[in-house]
Amino acid sequence: MVDAHAVGSAGYAEAGRPFGFSDVARLLRERGRTVRNVTLGFVVFTIVVLLIWPSSYSSTAVVMLDPRKNNVTDRSEVLTELPTDPSSVQDQIQILTSRDLAAEVIRRLGLAHDKEFNRTLAAFPLNLVALGLSPAEQNSMVVDSFLKHLTAEAEGLSTAVSVKFSAGDPDKSAEIANAIVDAYVGSQVEQKADAARRATQWLNGRIRELSRQDQAAEEAVQAYKAANNLNDTGQGTQSLVDQQLSAINTQLVQAQADLAEKQATYDHVAALVKSGHAGDVSQVVASQLIVQLREQQADAIRNEADLASRYGPKHPKLIAVESQLRDLDSKIEQEAERVAGSVANDVAVAQAQVHSLEESLARARTESNAQNVARVQLKALEASAASTRSMYESFVSRLREAQDQGAVDTPDARIISHATVPARPSSPPRLIAFCASVPAGFLLGLLCALMMERMGYQARPRLRAGAGAASGAAAPIIGLVPDALAPFAADQIVGAPSSGFSRSLFTIARRLAAPGEVPAPRTILVSGLDRREGHANVAVGLARALAMLKQKVIVIDADYAASSAAWTMGFDRARPGLLEVLRGSQPLSRAAARDARSPALVLAAAAPPPNPGALWTARETRQLLDHLRQTSDFVVIDTLWGAETPQIARLVDAVLVVGTAGSAAHLKGAAGVLAGLGVSFVGIVLTR
Repeated sequence: MVDAHAVGSAGYAEAGRPFGFSDVARLLRERGRTVRNVTLGFVVFTIVVLLIWPSSYSSTAVVMLDPRKNNVTDRSEVLTELPTDPSSVQDQIQILTSRDLAAEVIRRLGLAHDKEFNRTLAAFPLNLVALGLSPAEQNSMVVDSFLKHLTAEAEGLSTAVSVKFSAGDPDKSAEIANAIVDAYVGSQVEQKADAARRATQWLNGRIRELSRQDQAAEEAVQAYKAANNLNDTGQGTQSLVDQQLSAINTQLVQAQADLAEKQATYDHVAALVKSGHAGDVSQVVASQLIVQLREQQADAIRNEADLASRYGPKHPKLIAVESQLRDLDSKIEQEAERVAGSVANDVAVAQAQVHSLEESLARARTESNAQNVARVQLKALEASAASTRSMYESFVSRLREAQDQGAVDTPDARIISHATVPARPSSPPRLIAFCASVPAGFLLGLLCALMMERMGYQARPRLRAGAGAASGAAAPIIGLVPDALAPFAADQIVGAPSSGFSRSLFTIARRLAAPGEVPAPRTILVSGLDRREGHANVAVGLARALAMLKQKVIVIDADYAASSAAWTMGFDRARPGLLEVLRGSQPLSRAAARDARSPALVLAAAAPPPNPGALWTARETRQLLDHLRQTSDFVVIDTLWGAETPQIARLVDAVLVVGTAGSAAHLKGAAGVLAGLGVSFVGIVLTR
């Protein structure tokens, strides 16, 4: 006997359908007790765990990366200010959670002697973990345990970083969180001071080296000047040789001009002298002696003219005057020649001066060229010395800044929120865990129920021949098939295998098809008291379920008046078949038709037989059933309750009486009648 309430997963497993909400509702209805017990057990287990779970307190301190710099002095720092981009913030988080910073906090607070972090001090058996460890390994273990209680994370898009520390004591959690941020800020100041110290040491050494280099460079410049006679009059002025060259060049130009002028005068004087007009020379005319002589000559000429007018040519006075004129002409000529000679002498002097200046210029140029060549190397030496001097002065200035930096150093991060002592524990979240245990327990219970459903975990009696007759008791209600009253409900076996109707019939079909020690019934009669109570849907659904399980199934439609089974299987009108086979007018292979939705076959009658009772007692009918038993795995006979039903029941292995719960009393009466006739098996299937 099969309990149809115990619906398995065969239906939707074979069809590959998803597990839907209707399956959950059915599972809760049939295995609600299992779900309830598992849920209560999980909630109780959660409560026990929350009660024994030690409390942990978390305290949070917040530091902010501050990009501002100290402007007390106008100088650059040894270390640049800390950038505040996201990657730099993550770098600072790594520093906050670093092992070195953790070790420093552990050293300051003496946490190596705290049982919460040092398992060697814990009670047995936790202290066994540290057996055989060296002191260094134990310290590393303390740091590891410390870091497990520490978390640091950025606060959104800001440059603030929250540092949270969890401990079993609230005061301890706040103290350690504050110690971490204090150590972090202090490490920044110490890092800057250490960098300044290292920079100062390096600058001192470098300055000493540059001082020696600067002194050597200056000495090289002065030695080179002395060796090459390079004497400059001052910064930005010409050298002495260049000044001398300029002065000689100026004098030479003037001397050459003077020479040209005197040469021109000489040439003019020489030409006049040569032509006998020496007196016309301007220098002669301008001479005071010539002027006096000419005045005397003029007086003598006047005197001669006067004497000539009064005396004859032989007169002594006239002869004396003429002699005086000749003497004056001779003196004027001599003075003119002397003046012309003086001009020639001036030309010679000017030429000598020009020649002397040209020689001096040549010597100055030679010396200037030599010094210019030497100055090229001198400029290189001076440039090197100036570079060394500039570098030396720069390093001296930077040393002064570095020496004073420690007095005004400020960290690149500041504490904006110190950790406070927490008022309540942060873990475990008892209220949240308790509230979450209810839905979690429900889901776990649902999972257990589903696993039990899939594994078939329940006591189900087997359907075997003779059970009902042997007991002599009233026929049992073996199951409830929902949704069996709807038209074409049997189509759900293929179209909706996860429906309640399909699962119920798949469960019965799997039990029938499963091998066992006691053979299962092979021929089954499905009979109903009223066509509206779904006996045809149950018969066709059972046949289709068996066919879906790879069983050879044939349905005999014995409801001659309506052909309910054939109509349910998709045949609009009754087909000739059953009577023609019994009469021998048509072979079984042509009379049987294939179901439109499954591999099952159907054998129907086109019209009611003249004597239905005699039909089922005939030898041909028994031979047909024997043949079908041999060629098919299952034979399902569908009929409406009538006078011939007891006769059909004697030919089959099992009988299922189908009806609604409202007709349960009539169904039990009909089943009792069949049981009293010695029918091998009688069971009731309720539909709704």
